[in-house]
Amino acid sequence: MQLRQGLKRTAAWALSLTLIFGTSGVVIQPASAATAQIYSWPTILSSTESPKMIVTKGVTYQKFSYQTSSGPLVLNETWTDLSDPNVSVRPVLAHDTLESDRNETTLEMAKRTGAVAGTNGDYYEISASGMALGMSTQNGNLIHSPSDAAVLGITQDNKVQIGKYTFTGQITAANNQASALSGLNVHPTSYSNGLLLMTRDLGYWEMLTNATVVVLERMPDGGEYKVHDILPAQTVMELPYPGYVKLIAQGSDAISFVTGNMKPGDTVKMTYGTNPDSSKLKFSIGGGPILLKGGTSYNDPVKPDNTPNYKGPLTGVGITSDGQHMLQVTVDGRSNESIGLTFSQMANYFAARGISDAMLLDGGGSTDMVVRQPGDTTASVANDPSDGYERRVANGLFVFSTSAPGKATYVTSNDGQAVELFKTMTKKISSYVRDENYNPLPNESVSYKVEPTTLGTISADGTFTAGNTGGSGTIRATATNGATTSVPVTVFDQVDTLQISPSVLDLGNGETQSFTVSGTFRGSKFAMKPEWVKFSTSDAALGTVDAQGLFTAGAKNGTVTVTAAVGNVTARATLGVGYVTKTLNSMANSGEWLLSTRWGNVGALSSTSSQVHGDNAASLTANYSFPAGSGLKQFVFYPKDALAIPGPNELATVNPIGVGAWVYGDNSNLKMIASFERPDGTTIQATNQPRINFNGWKFVTFRLPDTAKFPLKLDFLDIVAESPASDVHGSLAFSTLQSVYAARTYAERQPAPTPTVVTFADIQNHWGRSTIEQLATKGVISGKDSQHFDPEGNLTRAEAVTLLVRALGLQPQPELTASFTDVSKDAWYAGNVGAAVKAGIATGIGNGQFAPENLVDRNQAAAMIYNALHYKGKTPTGGTPLVFQDANLIASWAKDKVDALTAAKLLNGNGDGTLSPTKNTSRAESAVMILNMMKYAGLLN
Repeated sequence: MQLRQGLKRTAAWALSLTLIFGTSGVVIQPASAATAQIYSWPTILSSTESPKMIVTKGVTYQKFSYQTSSGPLVLNETWTDLSDPNVSVRPVLAHDTLESDRNETTLEMAKRTGAVAGTNGDYYEISASGMALGMSTQNGNLIHSPSDAAVLGITQDNKVQIGKYTFTGQITAANNQASALSGLNVHPTSYSNGLLLMTRDLGYWEMLTNATVVVLERMPDGGEYKVHDILPAQTVMELPYPGYVKLIAQGSDAISFVTGNMKPGDTVKMTYGTNPDSSKLKFSIGGGPILLKGGTSYNDPVKPDNTPNYKGPLTGVGITSDGQHMLQVTVDGRSNESIGLTFSQMANYFAARGISDAMLLDGGGSTDMVVRQPGDTTASVANDPSDGYERRVANGLFVFSTSAPGKATYVTSNDGQAVELFKTMTKKISSYVRDENYNPLPNESVSYKVEPTTLGTISADGTFTAGNTGGSGTIRATATNGATTSVPVTVFDQVDTLQISPSVLDLGNGETQSFTVSGTFRGSKFAMKPEWVKFSTSDAALGTVDAQGLFTAGAKNGTVTVTAAVGNVTARATLGVGYVTKTLNSMANSGEWLLSTRWGNVGALSSTSSQVHGDNAASLTANYSFPAGSGLKQFVFYPKDALAIPGPNELATVNPIGVGAWVYGDNSNLKMIASFERPDGTTIQATNQPRINFNGWKFVTFRLPDTAKFPLKLDFLDIVAESPASDVHGSLAFSTLQSVYAARTYAERQPAPTPTVVTFADIQNHWGRSTIEQLATKGVISGKDSQHFDPEGNLTRAEAVTLLVRALGLQPQPELTASFTDVSKDAWYAGNVGAAVKAGIATGIGNGQFAPENLVDRNQAAAMIYNALHYKGKTPTGGTPLVFQDANLIASWAKDKVDALTAAKLLNGNGDGTLSPTKNTSRAESAVMILNMMKYAGLLN
């Protein structure tokens, strides 16, 4: 994490488990550390954990991988039992000084000091001096004054404690005048008015601001110093010589104290320390914020401003209530493999893990854990630093084994895993020997023996060669002093089943795919060597497969079967050969693409006509320029405007399997990466990362994962050099970015046919033409015949209910008309009358009659429209009713309904202030009323 002159902070997390300490002194964590749900974490969907590994007696290591509802998480942790005499813990300074011209990585410090495990340490001035910000104690001596952040201290009796300290110090001149000290081995430029003590522990020179420097010689009495020299107006301070310290006075008050009370030859007294007293600490290291106190979350006021929003890589350390068991944790973040945690989530991890007090160390790109793996003599990096490489940091917190090499006690072969081989296969059995403290004995030799000998032979270097017959037995590995171990071994000479992978795949013409084959025998699964398998294809024109299982797609499109056979047992894979592609962008115009500046000056993006493909007049050229150095060098470019996948005009009934582009390669072996944005804003990457291992034009496909959610957007394309040993320069051309579909499954949906507009000869010049055509096309209304609608003709009651039943989509109910003597069950309108009466849209006129041929006036039409809306649950409410000059003609039974319709602007009158409620409704007027009703009720598609 980056910091200026303030604090930088990370966070910690917790898991609910109880600590169990074995009689051997080795810390043994609970068996199911990765299974419990953790408070404030996203939901844990699944989890895996590596086997618990003993690093040395008293120290264990484990890795946990979680799949959560928000994404994956990876955690590494070590437990240390400080009560074990084999174990010691101490911080290590980069180059053993507070400040140097260049810091060290965590691994460099571990290898230099022989640490068996550890993490990065305190926050430090990453963009400035590189010096750690917090308190530091080495071998019982305070060498850097504390900040206001947390401190982890290790006591003289090897216990760990977490707290906060302030600096105290005083110098007393020979005349007994005294002044307070402002700091120890801190940057003088940060103290414009004060007295600072500088020792050789600083390790580097410092800039001063018109300072007076007092050179002091240490006297045999630890608290007395002899004034050797007083140097005014100094702007640079060199390190003091051995046996000397320097007092820096800056500002009028501090300089006046020195010049007024000291002279060369004087003896002065000087004391300094911390409050509370840290003199009993053997070592200390800064960090923070504090996450837990007494097992309870602690809201440390000293933390960075972005704490509530921070989620990323974290490093933390916690202790149990007895101060003798320490948990160090790193959380990976900022990657597709691990999303990282927040401060509060880290705190909850520690709390649920049984930790009493916990704090953070530096995080972000600095997060780093190193662990000595079994059989190795030095540590190696255990986590995945988010920068892609280790940062150089100011210090680290490390664990050491204090024991001298002992006698051979433990022999481990093949990492304890059983050996399963097909006949005649060979396997190198790696063995290592450890002493009683689980420390490696690299010079101890191991001899091997196969029992029974019919299973195969094993050479002195551990290479086992299976025989020609099946069976089970052991390989015994023995150290020179007799310590031994046995590894189960099984040799198979037949298979029960075969599996070929991939079993289903789509390839473009000319693309290749290697197949792997595994077999099972009596429930055990093992990989098959290609030479044991006979490969074949069903159609050589679609593709061929060689003896090693490499399939090459042919020029013909189709579906082909690849068969793998061992004896009479077979497995088959189905391959679709050929792509259907749809162009997303021609990649001919560099103005449509942008080059990211995040990775520095890595080249230029431009258009060129010197290399073109197909009908394009130009191609997009990436003139890359990568400097030598460790880590990834990246040329990242992306479309200026969003590119949707699939494209907006594509009619495929299936999703694309990827995107592809024509690439003019330079055989540089650079890697290409494609990233895509999901609909929810998260990103995914193509499942393959093709190499530029070709010259000239080649179609390159970036495959999408099967779980991709569409539509996607292209996030970026990336050209990557991995830790180049020398500067890398070159040029690549890109043309015609396309959606890629498998020809095997591709099909296009047919666009919806444009409906034929229903019209009538007698409405061509009528004011209601568009309304009539719209409803007739939808089948709501019909004409008198195919050529005539009769727009000014009067509307009958039978026609009115028919219009409303069709508009509402009701099912005809002819059986409900039996009570009407004037409605024959065979009448064309019978079912519509029944449906209208059932829905409450219309009623009879009395005396058992419906009067289907009676004409409908505007009173009746308004009532039917209102009833239809009420049936659909869309009764008009609110608004102000219109007032008509002829309102006295509105029937009393229709008054409320007319008011509701006019207030909702569904009925407007004649335009001259009248409604003419008793006027018969024309067929054209009824069409307008029906259309308004359907719009209001949401019945139009």
